[in-house]
Amino acid sequence: MKTPNIAVNRRWSGMSVRQTCIKHDLYTCGDNENYEHMLNWVERLYPNTENLYFIAEDIQKHSKDQTITNVMYLLEKDAVTTTFEIDGRDDI
Repeated sequence: MKTPNIAVNRRWSGMSVRQTCIKHDLYTCGDNENYEHMLNWVERLYPNTENLYFIAEDIQKHSKDQTITNVMYLLEKDAVTTTFEIDGRDDI
C-alpha cells in the first residue's frame, strides 16, 4: 500500500502564546514593551523547532525558574495547533 501525500500544518498566534504565558505564569519579569515585541515576532514566524527555540529563549529570559526546553515544551503543548491534510484534504 502506498502512503498518501500527508501535509502537516502548524499554527500559533500571539494570542495562543499569550494564553500559554498566563496559564504557566511566564514572562513575569519582562515589561510590556518586551512582551509586545516577542508576541509580534510570534505573528511573523512559523512554529518550527528553530522559531520555538527563539521565542522560548526570550520567554525564559523574562521568566522565573524556567528552562528553555521546558518553555519549548509548553509552547508546543499549549500554543501550537497541528493539523494534517491527506492528499490535500482534511476531511479524510
